Amino acid sequence: MAEQAKKATAAKRGRRTDGGQAKEAIQEAAWRLFAENGFDRTSVRQIALAAHVDPMLVTHYFKTKAGLFAAIMRPPVEPSEAIAFVLAEGPDHAGERMAAFILRTLESPDRRKWIVAMVRAATAEPEIAAVVRERFAETILIPLAEAIGSSDPEYRATLVMSQLIGLAMTRYIAAVEPMASRPADEVAADIAETFQRYLTGPLSAG
Repeated sequence: MAEQAKKATAAKRGRRTDGGQAKEAIQEAAWRLFAENGFDRTSVRQIALAAHVDPMLVTHYFKTKAGLFAAIMRPPVEPSEAIAFVLAEGPDHAGERMAAFILRTLESPDRRKWIVAMVRAATAEPEIAAVVRERFAETILIPLAEAIGSSDPEYRATLVMSQLIGLAMTRYIAAVEPMASRPADEVAADIAETFQRYLTGPLSAG
C-alpha cells in the first residue's frame, strides 16, 4: 500500500518513476536547456523540472551539473563525416576544406548553439574542458592528422583546436567586430592557410 501511494503521489506531480526513462528524460532536457541557455544559466532544478523528475535524481545519476554536461556532450558532427570531407581533395587542400567545414558547422543555428555552450562551459569548468579536449581531439582532430600522415598529430590537433575555440569566442560569443559580421566564406578563406599549416606544415623543434 505504501509503495502504491508513493507511485500515485509521484504520478500526481507529473514525475517519472521509471529509472531508465527518468535518466533519458534528464539527458534530453539537459541537452535542450544547455544549448538554449548555456551552462551557467541552466540549473539542476530547471533540468529536473523540464524532465519531470525530482532534482535529487539528477545528482543521483550524474553527481553534478558538470558531470551531466560531460555525460551528454558529443561532437556536433559525425567524426567520420568530418574527416572524409576534409580529406576529400587530399592533404594539400585539407586546411581549406577544414575551414569551410568548421564555418559551415558554426553557421548552422542548432549546431552553433551547442558548440557555443561547450566552449563557454569549458572555460568555466576544468572537468568539462577535459571532456571537450577528449571528444574533439581524440575522435576528430588526432585521427585526421594521423590520416594525413603528419608528424606529432596530438600537438597539431591542439593547434587546430586553439583556432577553433578562438574563432567561436571571437565571432559567436564575444561577437567582436568586424569578425562577427564578416561573411562566413570570407572568414573561411582567411583562416584556411593557418589550418593548412597546423595540419601539414613544419613544426618548430620540440
